[in-house]
Amino acid sequence: MACPARLRCVPRRDRAATVFAALAFTLLAPAAARSADEIHWTILGQTAVTFDWRGSAAENTIRFGTSPGTYSRSVSAQTPSPTPDSSPGPFWEAKLTGLLENTLYYYSIGSEPEQTFRTPPPRGSAGFWIAQEADIGSTVSYSAVGPSQALIAQDLPALAGDDRPRLVIVPGDLTYGDQNGIANVDGHFNDVMPWSRTAAYMVAWGNHEWDTSVGGDDLNNYEGRFDFPNSQTSPGASAAIGNGPGEDWYWFDYGNTRFIAYPEPYSGAWSDWATKADAVMAAAQADGAIQFIITYGHRPPWSSGSDHGGESSLASMMATMHGKYSKYVLNIAGHSHHYERSDPAQTNGMLHIVSGAGGSSLGGLASPAPSWSVFRLDHLEHLRLHVQLGRIDGYAICGPAGAGNSDTCTQGTIVDQWTIVAPGGGGTSDVTAPAAVRDLRQ
Repeated sequence: MACPARLRCVPRRDRAATVFAALAFTLLAPAAARSADEIHWTILGQTAVTFDWRGSAAENTIRFGTSPGTYSRSVSAQTPSPTPDSSPGPFWEAKLTGLLENTLYYYSIGSEPEQTFRTPPPRGSAGFWIAQEADIGSTVSYSAVGPSQALIAQDLPALAGDDRPRLVIVPGDLTYGDQNGIANVDGHFNDVMPWSRTAAYMVAWGNHEWDTSVGGDDLNNYEGRFDFPNSQTSPGASAAIGNGPGEDWYWFDYGNTRFIAYPEPYSGAWSDWATKADAVMAAAQADGAIQFIITYGHRPPWSSGSDHGGESSLASMMATMHGKYSKYVLNIAGHSHHYERSDPAQTNGMLHIVSGAGGSSLGGLASPAPSWSVFRLDHLEHLRLHVQLGRIDGYAICGPAGAGNSDTCTQGTIVDQWTIVAPGGGGTSDVTAPAAVRDLRQ
């Protein structure tokens, strides 16, 4: 895919050149840099998670337990399949099973300092925070990525209580290793470690993960670094270099919310997703523990970005599912490098958010703003959601200034605020009426 006019792009290099450059970088790095790094983890279920990292053979074990400094269990990691090829590695993956739900675990990988992770809360419970960002890149090419990731890890003064996220959703374009050079891949997974060691890293693929027919990057670098719950295979996904079976999209439950990722627009992928996701939504609609259904993926059904507009076919599919399942209230996308919130009354009854300003360049806004667009911002940002019983409070948080931004805001402040209220507003959803959306901006 051609680089948008407002984004800074670097010509792609051939695979031999990129692999050689990555090897040279690794060999010339100081010894300390080759200890365990790129540490992140994904949720597999109520009692299981998977950790991925890079490190020497001596760094291939994760030790963990429920008390600080006391590790009652350990798991020896295996080489993931497919194996990432952004650098020589070695790369490791470890599945931790038989855990206690809603439990804080202390862990150490190799000689790395102790960190913590928490397993999902009981089904039907609430009161947790999540964060979302997309279109990130790495500090190799974008200096704002570092402060953007540090901000996500923080307990923000602008929000009451402890709002540090339990999980971070990233709907696509993680590293830009295809257009900016393969060093950005390893760079990205180190840049996100301020939050990825303690919060689950849940992704959906974007075009820059798979549309890489030229250059040294491909899906091996991403499928080999993540382990998805309820993993699904999409038709037409063979168009993606390095793509194997599964890991095109997936779904999982967290507390009172069902999250469903959607795939990239391979031939037939979206219609196949709509059919299979319909069954997943139907089960959630009938499940008394689930109050909300949220989808996320790279391409936005609604967008007024000057770099990427909306996908009408995807919007139509989502509108049909929302008409059948009242718990389906929110979709979050990236791809267009800005923030935007829709008016559900004009977007088929659903709230649509574009949040694609995670650290790389901004993409600009089309003029004039369409009537369905309630609020939009051409500035780096990330989204925080406070999921509670009967409501979701959403906050767009101003990030650092990024290349090409035309709007200004103060880093760490709330630039947009809204609430989704479940029908009835209490601990259970009234499935006969659509959810309400309240604009809480002052």
